[in-house]
Amino acid sequence: MTFPLDINRILIYYIKMRNHCTIAALHLFLAVFMAQAQEAASPVGENPADLVGLTLEELHAKFGLPQRVYAARGLESWQDDVVFVYPAIDCYIFEDHVWQVSVQTAYGVKTGDERAYVKTQLWGKTLDFDDALLFKLPSGSWEMMMRVNFDAGGKARAIFIYRSDM
Repeated sequence: MTFPLDINRILIYYIKMRNHCTIAALHLFLAVFMAQAQEAASPVGENPADLVGLTLEELHAKFGLPQRVYAARGLESWQDDVVFVYPAIDCYIFEDHVWQVSVQTAYGVKTGDERAYVKTQLWGKTLDFDDALLFKLPSGSWEMMMRVNFDAGGKARAIFIYRSDM
């Protein structure tokens, strides 16, 4: 069956456009799927304390290159750290290993939570300071602590997990 020339062009255009739309829809689906897969998989894992003690090689194998690197000055020169910044985690490096991590969420606590709520999540077993709560974590080889810093409004502004023997 032969169509006039104009109809053939319209059919060919329709078939090409339908294929392009199908390919575009497939690309969109894959992009959304990959973005959700990246969001669902936390770079930290279930226990952020497991990151403390990693060597630089192990840190690189787990997360790859950091997004950013900066120096964190301490009150004394021996307290200076190099910080590797990854999505949702900052790793503080002492010599050749991670000694502290800063996370958005840990052990049922997240930044922005009220102080009273944080205390209940940590079973009330905290050392209380004006601007922070300290909580001793169950640990293996060395003593581990979690520190939650609060802003003037009483909301958690930072969560740190660290070796307390350093």
